[in-house]
Amino acid sequence: MIIVTGGAGFIGSALIWKLNEKGISDVVVVDRMGEGIKWKNLVKRQITDIVHKDRFFEWLENLPKGRTIDAIFHMGACSSTTATDVDYLVENNLHYSMKLWDFCSKNKIPFVYASSAATYGAGDDGYSDQPKNLSKLRPINPYGYSKQLFDLWVMRQPAKPPFWAGLKFFNVYGPQEYHKGGQASVVYHAFPQVSHKGSLKLFKSYRPDFGHGEQKRDFVYVKDVVDVMYHLYSVRRVAVSGVFNLGSGKARTFADLGRAVFRAVGEKKEKFEWIEMPEQLRGQYQYFTEATLEELRQRTGYKKKMTSLEDGVFDYVANYLAKDDPYL
Repeated sequence: MIIVTGGAGFIGSALIWKLNEKGISDVVVVDRMGEGIKWKNLVKRQITDIVHKDRFFEWLENLPKGRTIDAIFHMGACSSTTATDVDYLVENNLHYSMKLWDFCSKNKIPFVYASSAATYGAGDDGYSDQPKNLSKLRPINPYGYSKQLFDLWVMRQPAKPPFWAGLKFFNVYGPQEYHKGGQASVVYHAFPQVSHKGSLKLFKSYRPDFGHGEQKRDFVYVKDVVDVMYHLYSVRRVAVSGVFNLGSGKARTFADLGRAVFRAVGEKKEKFEWIEMPEQLRGQYQYFTEATLEELRQRTGYKKKMTSLEDGVFDYVANYLAKDDPYL
């Protein structure tokens, strides 16, 4: 059995798609389903059970004899970069994760969890995921801070799971993010604008060293993300544990991303409209992110080339967003 917390969410449900593709169907989803549309992420999936996140530890205590856990992928978290309730973030993203780590350590269960590139803050100290650099990072929003606290706590623990990996996700985009609203990727929001209006609104730059649309991010396709995660599961008995970046390894501009969307819908010319960024975002906006992937590749043996921005956007638009059924 494999357990995926946040299993009805964006990356969690995409991971379950990947596991199903590999013939694994004994998957338990841990999540808070609520009244939204997250349930649609699971309609096509083969799973064993859905457990509410608040009852998960009780469920673990009552696990029937003979039911063994092969791995836990902990994708569940409040992932909003604009969240301001720090008490909730600490309880949900830090303390819940600490408790799950202790369970996996005690029961010798491989454990992969979601960290975030938000831990890098403004990127003043670069984007190296070498262990010696972790304590130098200075997040600029509460979400990133909650993830940084757990990364640092993990590194101090004497008791660890037999294999563990913290994954610093960069800007992930792709199918299964439809429930995320304003927190969904720029590709998701760009598609209806480009398709119906022939133009795309992007935030202005407020720094003289970056032109409008020239802000750069490491955009990584969700299919690459879950391919890495499945690889970690496959090599869990031999890979070296650690906190790893998970991005494409190449920063691209928002204008590049916009052009890829225009091309994917068949528009040969792009038209941009530069709009004001909300005041509350300006002080915590990352103008440049780029994952270094050496640690991931050397310590876990992951060798595949990451999908280019153009190819990833085309696949997302043509095979999902433009279809009546956009789900994996």
